[in-house]
Amino acid sequence: MIQVLTIRELEQLSGVPRTTIHYYLRQGLLPRPQKTAASRSLYTEEHLKILREIADLKRTGMSIAEIEAGLQHRVGRANEVTVDLAAQEYERMHNRILAVAAQEFAAKGYKNTHVTAIMRRLGITATLFYSHFASKRKLLAECVSVVMQWSLAYADEQVTSLDDPAERLLWDVFSHAHVFELGTSAVALIRLEGLQSDPEVRRSLEEGVAGTVTRILRELLATASPATARAFPQELIALSLFGAYEQTVFSSTGAKYTREDLLRAHLWLFLAARAALNGEIDIDSRLARYERLISRLASEMPPMPPALSV
Repeated sequence: MIQVLTIRELEQLSGVPRTTIHYYLRQGLLPRPQKTAASRSLYTEEHLKILREIADLKRTGMSIAEIEAGLQHRVGRANEVTVDLAAQEYERMHNRILAVAAQEFAAKGYKNTHVTAIMRRLGITATLFYSHFASKRKLLAECVSVVMQWSLAYADEQVTSLDDPAERLLWDVFSHAHVFELGTSAVALIRLEGLQSDPEVRRSLEEGVAGTVTRILRELLATASPATARAFPQELIALSLFGAYEQTVFSSTGAKYTREDLLRAHLWLFLAARAALNGEIDIDSRLARYERLISRLASEMPPMPPALSV
């Protein structure tokens, strides 16, 4: 990918003032920049290299006319390049916003992260920011999605040569450390702010969770004995394991335990669930005696507190 530069970045990296850069452009010493707006142009590392070469040639005593003649073929070749710099610049800025936002969300949580602070850190305008993200909750949703996808890919690399499902599970959990840093509480908060009316955001979050739950279920069923009919979908066990770890990490009680404690406890639950699914522990026969109570409770709602009763 070609490095894309703004005029400000080109000034800083080359040490050449923009007035001089514009003069060189008029004289044909530099390739034409790509215009993205009336007052905004994009440059490449080729502009930077040529600016440095011009400075070196001037130090040898060459005139501007002589330098132009020497660079004519090179500048002409650069003008023929048709790479869409605007698209590359959009992607670069998009990723920069995501990187800074992820740091802010992880450090401050959703409520205390402010879009204006992100814009100040990046030195960008509100117009530019909102051309990438329509709202703070969509920004957080994409942060979670990007980090989640990276975490899954990283975990895949680590477990390729591992045969032990328990070892693979520990690597999966470890790989999600940055996801948990962003905060499940922040994800829950944006759901309360209207995710039900925003299918795109809801889908990005649910896909990330679904990918992780699928991996846990895969490890639960790895090398399992022939499947028997269960009283409930096995996916619910994976969802419950994921939810238990997630909620423990962000609860006030969980904060007093080390990551080693959390990993050990999560692995214990995983191993117990695998043992039950493999028939090493007969949980299903014990569960059967509670079916009547389960049916009753599932069909009822608990009473409201007396103070809230009508």
